Amino acid sequence: MTVRESRRVSHNERLDPEELRAFMNLHGISSKELSEIFGVSQVAVHFWLTGEREMTITNSRLIRLFERHPKLIGEF
Repeated sequence: MTVRESRRVSHNERLDPEELRAFMNLHGISSKELSEIFGVSQVAVHFWLTGEREMTITNSRLIRLFERHPKLIGEF
């Protein structure tokens, strides 16, 4: 299923593997911890990090929110 681009959704919103890895490294978050935050398997996180699958727009937006407000990470 492909999300069509619109005023509210842009393909550029999705984090690429390098951005995700940089976020995880900056905040000391392991693949296991990220899987727990998003309620997904560690395999899903592996796929995101290798580029085999894209993160959802919602998860990408949540990471962007965490980047602006790192204290929110502790809420999950």
